[in-house]
Amino acid sequence: MHGSSKRPEKAAAVVLAAGRSTRMGADNKLLLEIEPGVPVVRRAVEVGTSAGLAPVYVVTGHQAGEVRAALDGLDCRFVHNPDYAGGLSGSIRAGFREATGKGASGVVVLLGDMPFLPVSAITAVLCEAARAPDRIVQGVHAGKPAHPVWLPASVGELVETLDGDRGVRSLVAETGKGMVSVEVGTDAALDLDTPADFANARARAVRSGN
Repeated sequence: MHGSSKRPEKAAAVVLAAGRSTRMGADNKLLLEIEPGVPVVRRAVEVGTSAGLAPVYVVTGHQAGEVRAALDGLDCRFVHNPDYAGGLSGSIRAGFREATGKGASGVVVLLGDMPFLPVSAITAVLCEAARAPDRIVQGVHAGKPAHPVWLPASVGELVETLDGDRGVRSLVAETGKGMVSVEVGTDAALDLDTPADFANARARAVRSGN
């Protein structure tokens, strides 16, 4: 387990890696190399394992075989979402259902296109979740939604109501349990949607050497 910070028992991770990345053009952004030999999705999953989360469930869809190959050797489990073209919600449901069905007390939702998400952001969300284990915990930066998000197993019925491209933040207005926000820093708000985003990220990886 990463560090000594308190966290919910049996917390799992769900990494969303099923999308078509249409804003990136012809390329699947998850398979682009953020540095030589390291695809974006591999770095994103490594963040989850580095945080001590286990199991780490990776939800695949578009180019599932290629995504699995990019993660070869990592300690993760795969969940396929055949309806990945229907939007983000199907992947959240699939990953959440698999993890909680196997006994997870809740899941930390991570995005496959966030290679710079700090482990400290995951730790902060998990610490808050340990204080309020039945509430959704949203990472925020400068008052705006960021990542990751904690979804306790107790909100399973709400997760099942998600449809289309609605993400977990849309659950907040629907749950009487409310939500807890925790500051997670600027890197927890950085994902890669466009070729310009990726170019900047690769340049950053080169400068930092990671």
